[in-house]
Amino acid sequence: MEYDFLELGALLLFVAMSGIIASRLKFSIVPIVIIVGLLLPPNGITPYHPAESTMDAIDFLGRLGVLFLLFALGLEFSIRKLLASAGTMVKSGLIYLAFNATAAVLFTMLLGWGVEEILLATGIIIISSSAIVAKTLVDLKRTANPETEVIMGLMLFQDIFMAAYLPIVSAIAISRGGKPSELAISVGFAFAVIIIFVFISLRTTKVLESIFAIASEETFLLVVLALLIFMAGASEALNISEAIGALILGMIMAETSQQERIVHLVVPFRDFFGAAFFFGFALKISLDSLLGAVLVAVIAVALTLAGSLAYGFTMSKVAGISKRGALNLGLTITSRGEFSIVLANLGTAAGLSSVLESFSVLYVVILAVLGPLLSRLSDPIYQVLAPRLGWRRETPKSKPHKEIDASLLKDKKE
Repeated sequence: MEYDFLELGALLLFVAMSGIIASRLKFSIVPIVIIVGLLLPPNGITPYHPAESTMDAIDFLGRLGVLFLLFALGLEFSIRKLLASAGTMVKSGLIYLAFNATAAVLFTMLLGWGVEEILLATGIIIISSSAIVAKTLVDLKRTANPETEVIMGLMLFQDIFMAAYLPIVSAIAISRGGKPSELAISVGFAFAVIIIFVFISLRTTKVLESIFAIASEETFLLVVLALLIFMAGASEALNISEAIGALILGMIMAETSQQERIVHLVVPFRDFFGAAFFFGFALKISLDSLLGAVLVAVIAVALTLAGSLAYGFTMSKVAGISKRGALNLGLTITSRGEFSIVLANLGTAAGLSSVLESFSVLYVVILAVLGPLLSRLSDPIYQVLAPRLGWRRETPKSKPHKEIDASLLKDKKE
């Protein structure tokens, strides 16, 4: 006899326990829920194996988690607002890519990975976790520091980069093994769909406002969730990743006056299903397979730290930030999380190298823990390095709290 709800409930209790531990430790839930998932069946240290139907249910919850994560990402974008601050943001972002994307591509090429693996691994390596970064800034009371504006600009650039990057890797994953012409058509089609929908949303703002002018919170939520699932299904039917459909819908709704209301309603769903996604991803990975990826993950972590610090000290000259601020900047942006795992999941679905899957888990777990920890230790690190490198000793000054981008702070699961 199968006890589907009992097994599913037991597994979700472990997810909840991970959240409690993360909250007590004041840490991101991402590395903790992944570690717990790795230790549980069917591939962990316990002998019990859940029913196939239970694993299918966890997998479905994880698919919903991807939809809500990408929908929330789309909601952060207002095309009009982005155009207003594009110049500074793009300059900062390109400097970041020059250090980190170049290092990631060269490193994965030296490993002898295929083109698909290189493309996905590069995204996994270079995308910071904006939620963990924002939470770290608030916890350390650094929201008013000069370097924080640069950090927030970079997080916004990375989110935009992810929005443009995801259609490419999704098309490659779907068309794997196809001819270059077929791949080009898939990528072009994905971008065409996004551009068409964004153009329509910009031209039909009044119509959208009337559609979403719903007083009842219950009805409003039903409409939003129904549209989200429908857009994901429509994208799947068009041979585009379902995540792209969620991203497009978020971008469309970001142009309406209901954006904040939608975010408020959707965040709890994103948090729950997002945690289920990380948990389900970890359940599929064998502990034995992680051993073969340890060296690759450690080298990638070292490259990330070096690239982030190089970016920080370059921006100290470009933006006039002190050496202490440059160190804070470089260490703060090293955290990795949600979108690295989303990209790794795409690779798993496309049947890419299993090493990529194991590598991404180790890489994210290490930096989701190490990033906030190094940020907390940046002042002592500066005091040690300053006399050795000839930097002027600076005493950290207390500054008034400053609000940062609210969309980055609405991630209670991280």
